[in-house]
Amino acid sequence: MFTNQARILVCLLLALVAGLAAWLKVYEISALSGMFIVLVMWGYFKEGPVILAAKHFKDKDYNKAKALLHTVKNPELLNKRRKPYYFFMLGNIAVSGADYNTAEVNLGRAAVLGLRASDLGVVLMHLANISLRNKDLEKGMVWIKQAENLPLTAKYKSILSNIEKEIQKIR
Repeated sequence: MFTNQARILVCLLLALVAGLAAWLKVYEISALSGMFIVLVMWGYFKEGPVILAAKHFKDKDYNKAKALLHTVKNPELLNKRRKPYYFFMLGNIAVSGADYNTAEVNLGRAAVLGLRASDLGVVLMHLANISLRNKDLEKGMVWIKQAENLPLTAKYKSILSNIEKEIQKIR
């Protein structure tokens, strides 16, 4: 749950402790500091700042969340629990910014990578709405049918039924 700058600072401090411990011939602390450096670097590649971005996303501070998510250099290296939420947040931020092409790509990737059922329902609802905007009615109905199989709240069910009515109206 560190930013990249915080990870660098922690690694530098741990390297300083390791160097000081080696100079004082306390090799156990030096080795322990080295292991912590490896652990922080592993977290950089596998966890990234996704948790911190999720906190900003929940607080509806989309600019900070997007900035944190864009610090991830290679999202394919994120572990399988973080990767779908990385794309989920990017897709929802793109929806809020009316960038529907980017939103469709990121939300589609999030849906394929495996989200919880409630989050998957939200993703499918957004994808159906984007398909309605793009006048891709068949794809929109596919997203709605998949979302109907998930446990959704009454609010999301009513939104899906409204999208379905709009699609039927256009046909």
